[in-house]
Amino acid sequence: MRWPVLAAVAVAVVGSGCRPNARATPLLHVVSEHSAGTTTLSLVAAPGIRINARVKPALELPDGTVLRFDSPHQTPDSSYFTRPPTLLLPGEQRRAEGTLRASVCEADELVCRSVVLRL
Repeated sequence: MRWPVLAAVAVAVVGSGCRPNARATPLLHVVSEHSAGTTTLSLVAAPGIRINARVKPALELPDGTVLRFDSPHQTPDSSYFTRPPTLLLPGEQRRAEGTLRASVCEADELVCRSVVLRL
């Protein structure tokens, strides 16, 4: 009885990743700007993707420190960012390294999904 259930779950999981309109471009990318001894990171979404503002994107540095992206520019209900959220890297750090976690939604979806990027 277990095998048919496991097979059905496996087909559902594999099939959900094989949508005909699956994206070839990344959902998110990070832009880095250096000026006056500081580094600002901006989290930019691909066209048609919204970044969830209620679950702030986070960058976990190799030492365990967690930094949150934020922006005052949000939709009226504070659900999504309307401009790329940013964060300042501490000290003289000029390169982003760590694990980026964010929640994103396609413009026509009501449920967001988690994205994890290794920087």
